[in-house]
Amino acid sequence: LFHPLIVHFPVALWMTGALFDLLFLWRRDQRYATMARSLIGLGLIAAGPTIIAGWVDLQRQVALGVGTGIVIQHRLHSYLAYGATAAYLAVFLGRWRTASVPRWTLALSLLGALLVGAVAWVGAELRRVM
Repeated sequence: LFHPLIVHFPVALWMTGALFDLLFLWRRDQRYATMARSLIGLGLIAAGPTIIAGWVDLQRQVALGVGTGIVIQHRLHSYLAYGATAAYLAVFLGRWRTASVPRWTLALSLLGALLVGAVAWVGAELRRVM
C-alpha cells in the first residue's frame, strides 16, 4: 500500500549521490563529494520506512493469497535492496567525518547505483504481475 509511494525517495537520493560521485571523479571538487555523502545519508534515512513499508505490504499480499512465484521474486528483490542499502551504508560510514574520499567508497557507490537499478527493475516487474 505505502511502499510504492515512498520507495522513490531512497532510489532518487542514492542515484543522485552516485551522480555527484561521478562529478567528483571528473572534477575533483570536494563540494561534489560532500553533496554525495549528504544525499547518501538522506537515502539511508529514507530507506528505513521504505523497507518497513515493503515488508508490511508483502505480508498483506501473502495474507491475500499471492502465489509463491511472487514471494520468491520478492525475495530476490529484497536481497538486492538490502545489498544496495548495505553498500550505501558502507559508503556513508567510510566518509563519515572526513574530508577525504577513499577510492573504495567511490567504487562501492557506483556498485550501489547498479544494485538500485536492478532493484527498481525487479520491483517494477513485481508490480506489473501483481
